[in-house]
Amino acid sequence: MTHEHGTFRNPPPARPTDVRAALDCHDITGALDAMVGCALYGDGDWRESQELYLTLLDDDDRQVQALSATCLGHLARVYGQLDEGRVVVALREARVKPHVRAAATNALDDIEMFLHPRRARWRGRLWRLVRPWTWF
Repeated sequence: MTHEHGTFRNPPPARPTDVRAALDCHDITGALDAMVGCALYGDGDWRESQELYLTLLDDDDRQVQALSATCLGHLARVYGQLDEGRVVVALREARVKPHVRAAATNALDDIEMFLHPRRARWRGRLWRLVRPWTWF
């Protein structure tokens, strides 16, 4: 498997079945592309995608685990809805894994920002007030 640095490209649209097919063939690169394509350009069934990513949080591959957390945050942004209770609990539990911690934390921030924008704004304002080193 080769990896190119410094090159960005949007993955093609995909469906959860495309992700599963790539994983069944042990095509990790294809699966990662399909995961992002499914989250960003899914067929509109956010529940099926959500279930897929919740399952993939426990996949054998570390890249798949971390990207599934990121994709849950993408779903919140793209669709503006999730089964928030289940997703938040799963992401908090996934933060125990060092290779998933940052992605899960970012996904939790995305969920708050896109599902609860007012609360996120107020939390940001409060955080700036209690950080005296930012007053300068």
